[in-house]
Amino acid sequence: MYYFEIILSGSAAIVSLTMVFYNIFKRFRIAANLMLSSVSLASTLLFTIILINLMNTWIIPPVIMHRMVSALLLLISALILGFHFLYPYPRPKRLVFAMASVLTGLLLCVGIVATDTFISEAPGGEAASLARGPGYPIYLAAVSAFLLLSLIVIGFKALRFENRALRNDLIYLCIGTGLLSVSFLALSLYLPSFRGISRFSTIGILVPIPLILITLNYAATNVRAIDLKKFFFTVIYWFILFAILIVPSMLLLKFNSEQYIKEPIPPLWIALVLFAYLFLVFKYLHPRIQSLFLREYRNLVALVDELFRSQHTASKQENVWEEFLQVILKGLTEIFEISSAYFYLYYHREKKFTVTYSIGADISDTKINLSGPLVEFIGRNPGVLYRHAVYSETEPGEHRNAVLEYFERNRLEIILPFLNPENQIIGLLALGQLARNRIYSKSLLSALELYRIQFQQNLANALMLEKVRATQVLDHDLMVVNAVKKKIMPQSMSQMNGFRMSSFNINNSPYGGDYIDSVKINENAIALFMSDSSYSGIDSAIISLEVYAVLHTPAKILDSPDKILGTMNWVIATSRFSKKYASAYCAILSSSGELSYANASFNPMVIFNPRSDAFTACNASGVPVGVDRASKYELKSARLVPGSTGIIYSDGLVSAINPDGEPYAFDRVKELLRDGKNKTPADLTRNIFDDFNRFIKNKKQTNDVSVIIFKFK
Repeated sequence: MYYFEIILSGSAAIVSLTMVFYNIFKRFRIAANLMLSSVSLASTLLFTIILINLMNTWIIPPVIMHRMVSALLLLISALILGFHFLYPYPRPKRLVFAMASVLTGLLLCVGIVATDTFISEAPGGEAASLARGPGYPIYLAAVSAFLLLSLIVIGFKALRFENRALRNDLIYLCIGTGLLSVSFLALSLYLPSFRGISRFSTIGILVPIPLILITLNYAATNVRAIDLKKFFFTVIYWFILFAILIVPSMLLLKFNSEQYIKEPIPPLWIALVLFAYLFLVFKYLHPRIQSLFLREYRNLVALVDELFRSQHTASKQENVWEEFLQVILKGLTEIFEISSAYFYLYYHREKKFTVTYSIGADISDTKINLSGPLVEFIGRNPGVLYRHAVYSETEPGEHRNAVLEYFERNRLEIILPFLNPENQIIGLLALGQLARNRIYSKSLLSALELYRIQFQQNLANALMLEKVRATQVLDHDLMVVNAVKKKIMPQSMSQMNGFRMSSFNINNSPYGGDYIDSVKINENAIALFMSDSSYSGIDSAIISLEVYAVLHTPAKILDSPDKILGTMNWVIATSRFSKKYASAYCAILSSSGELSYANASFNPMVIFNPRSDAFTACNASGVPVGVDRASKYELKSARLVPGSTGIIYSDGLVSAINPDGEPYAFDRVKELLRDGKNKTPADLTRNIFDDFNRFIKNKKQTNDVSVIIFKFK
């Protein structure tokens, strides 16, 4: 227990100190974050003093040390009350109450440290003997009052907020911090005071208070994005997993002695038993426990997945898009019990969004202006818009009231915006209330975001194909393919600090072929992509459009190569517009030199290390995108050394033959990379391009040739 308490106190001090800097330097935006940094700072001092006391350094006299611990506990309780006054949105009156609670706590802390009224040295003068003064009951009442008032404040806010989703989060916050506060008071103050049980007093401080800090820190990160229900379920999940893994192991080690058994188990067998137990638990029991806590979200995602799969069973009609809307929109309202749904489509001539399909009662606003407040409001945050989130008191802009009036006037709860690859809003889906006046949970909102992404791909592809067909010669697939290639193929590669990139593409195939692109994930990461969909005609163009739409979708969940390929696979496999597939390769480069990649049956990327003069093939397992909807893609990573050169290439490069029937071997490319290790990617692509053309001479090729080269500075 002694070493366990030392580890706990040290860990708690590190956690609280981390939160001090996190809330000051990264989240220093509202008063609640400033108050939380003060709570964390006081907690850091508390845990440090406890650590000093546990190590018996006697730097601080015992009486002063216990007074400081008691004073800091009182101060932390007062600061927590101040945080709850300011959270989630500060107001002038709340700021006054918060400052009053903090000042009251500070005054009481001074009295605790400077006088013998609360804690004094016991008669006899023994260094480790302490006595509670006549004011100690006042101290207990003050700590309890601060924590109780904090629960009352947050509970009162949970009852009066218009934002029903936030009210639910506040209720979970009240319950969670309430249970932790009761644990702290019972173990650290009440049991030692009234029952004389002080064995768990230190644990009662080192466990509940850090957990309260972690909870408050999560709650203060982003009020609109938090999900405290999911947070507490995650905490419970890890607690259960920790208990299952650690408790039996500790019991085995504790009772494996001559005190309990006649012949203790040898250490080697103990190690083997523990290894087998931990392996079996983490391999087989851990996924099942995790599935229990994620069951709600997974069920909702499965419903969305099944909904888009069901569109393939619809009968073939002349108007395919009308049939698609009927299946997808009606299915959405039925499986989630949504009272009404209205699909708005944007018309360029009118510059308005017009309801083209509806379910439920008639809507008042059948048209929405492109320049209206609702579209401008959505344009600032192009994601699922929940009516209760608009009530956010920190939301800027003069259009807030107009957006709320639209929701109220039409009895709506949710708006899903759909964007094209140019991030322009091309459609809106407005959803009404849920049955039995239920609220849209965070899990349901996450599932609707997946629905939005999949619906968006179908809509964007349908509109883009319609535009292409309207402007090109529709009686020949080649014209469509060329138009699509011209539309989606980038003029140049995106650039990023720490890397230089270059590429070339030779369009040899009139029936589809290669697609290369680069997309910035953020300021410090960029995704490189190459695919090959060489089929006959329009199918290849459709797949390239679907791949292009996914790659350029502004969604935060597409942040790794395996997720990008997985989403492409899901979209193509469930698409009603194409029945083919494509091989592809995706890599994400980080400005620090970190490299992650995933492969869908494409040529592996090759990395040349000039220091070791070695070539490394970066391969990973995965089927072509669109083959199997349930397929997963392996994610691998590597770290580049300065000067490293990477190349991604299509089959057209190595399958090309010259007039003598000789293939263009990749060894020629390796020699060019080795000889040009000091050259820029632009020079290298030019050298490969020239060498390739000299080799094939005038021989006509049938496959596209694509090359992407990057160099880490």
